[in-house]
Order: sequence, then structure tokens, then C-alpha cells
Amino acid sequence: MDKLIQNILICGIGGQGVVLAGKIISLAAFEYGLDIKTSEVHGMSQRGGSVSTHIRFGEKIFSPLIPENKASIILSFDIYETARYTNYFANEKTIIISSNRGKIPSWTSKIKNGLINSGAVAGFLKNNFNFLNLLDDKKIALKLGNIKVSNIVLIGMLSGFTEIKKDTWLNAVEKNVPKKTIELNVKAFLAGRNYYENKIF
Repeated sequence: MDKLIQNILICGIGGQGVVLAGKIISLAAFEYGLDIKTSEVHGMSQRGGSVSTHIRFGEKIFSPLIPENKASIILSFDIYETARYTNYFANEKTIIISSNRGKIPSWTSKIKNGLINSGAVAGFLKNNFNFLNLLDDKKIALKLGNIKVSNIVLIGMLSGFTEIKKDTWLNAVEKNVPKKTIELNVKAFLAGRNYYENKIF
């Protein structure tokens, strides 16, 4: 990956941990010594609306917003939001890390047999993007004991695609989660990292 500028777009719906993920990724980049700019875009987050965070880091960053089709990585907690944002920010080299599950949103196009399902969306993504990584983050989180750490599982996978050291990532996780949940969140991060290191996706 280009070390000069990295553009990471995080997307999902309200309540999935998009903002927390942005804080963790931003702190990891900052503690690694990189210049960083972020911008949060909130939809109707309290009602399950679309939420996204732009993160740009490198030697010197001037604007917080990712230009169209210039995302280095798209990190998505909802497969429908993945489809929405790839249309605007992804290119043929974009690394896409996404949950393989999602809640059917009101904006989804209708087809003869009803709303487009997650399998159809997955098929679209697989046909159009070479660096797609779909992960059942919810299943992994449930095995760890709490579905709420599914976002940390995906961050663990994302970490492997960056130059930032694992210890720096772990430190950023620990500093951004409640103390009583540190052990669980570290396990979730390492589970996602393990998927990257062993190519289990």
C-alpha cells in the first residue's frame, strides 16, 4: 500500500460502532507518527440511518474528505452500506473489508420477488471488486460472547492491511473501550487479525 496517503472509509448504520472504529483507527495512525484528518458524516444514526467516517493519514494531509473513487480501504459493518459506498469511493485497487450480513434498508431497490437480499449484494461485490473480504463478524463475535464486538473483529482484519504495528493497534483498542471490556475487545481484535494472517476469508 502507498505509505504517502491512506484513505479509509468506515460505513455502517447507527449503533454498529462506526464512530468508535474511527477513534481506534485514528489513534493507531496518530501513535504511529502519521499526520491524520478525519470527518464524520451522520445520517439518522439514532434511527438506524447511514453513518460514515472518513479517515486520511500519511506524511501530510490537508483535507479530511476522501475524494470520489479514491478510498484505499472501505471498512463496512453492513453489507448493504458496502454496496452503497463502493459506488462512490471504491476503485479497482480498493481493499473492501465487510460484514457479510446487513439490515435491508429503505433505499434498497426492489425486484420482482421482493427486496434484494444480502446474497445478491455479495454477488455484485464479488463480481466487481478484486480485493473483497467478506467476513461473518457477527458469528465470530457471538463465539467470543458478545455480538457488540463484531466491529472490533473487522478492525482486526483491517489492521493487517496497514503498515501500523499490531502492538500499536492493540494499544489504540485498549484506550478506546471501557476498562471492564478490554480483554473481550482484545480477543475480538486478535480474532479478526487471525483471519487476515491465515487468509480465512
